[in-house]
This record gives sequence, C-alpha cells and structure tokens, in this order.
Amino acid sequence: MAMEIKNLLGEVNPYSKKRIEQNRAANAGKTASSSTETSDKVVLSSEAKLRSTALQTASEAPDVRRRKVDELKAQVREGTYKPDIKKAAANLIRDDLDLLV
Repeated sequence: MAMEIKNLLGEVNPYSKKRIEQNRAANAGKTASSSTETSDKVVLSSEAKLRSTALQTASEAPDVRRRKVDELKAQVREGTYKPDIKKAAANLIRDDLDLLV
C-alpha cells in the first residue's frame, strides 16, 4: 500500500478529521479480513519535500532582520524615516526587468 503526502502543514478543511476517522474504520475491516500481510509505504511528493525543506530552513534561520524592522518602525513612528526614493525606484525597475528575462 502506498500513500503520497502532498501537504506537510496539515489539512485546512475542518471536516478532514472526521473523514480520516471514517477511512480508518473502513480500512480496519479490510485489514482484518486480509490473510496476507502487506507493508505500508509513504511517498512524499516533490512539493511536500520542498515545503518541508523550506519550513525547516526558515525555522532554523536566525531572525537577523528583526532588529532592522524594529528600527524602521521606530523611525516611522517618530517621523524621522527618510526613504531613498531613487534607490527604491531602481530596485523596482530591476525586479521588473528580471521578470522579463
């Protein structure tokens, strides 16, 4: 029996637990009547593997930008934040050009 896991973050549907319990009950009857033993196999999709890696990397990464964000919030609150408009425009144009390539 093979099972493919596509979402490691859990089911969003609130009725999924009931559906899982119903499937387990249905499968329990099948397993009891089966005379040959089978082994279960779990297969992760490439999307699930990618999500798992991204989640693990994000959870292990230090929160380096937290201090920067806090500093910027304080500047905005105090009215001392002066963004570099030319730099922001250049970054927007660069990002748009990267999308075209």
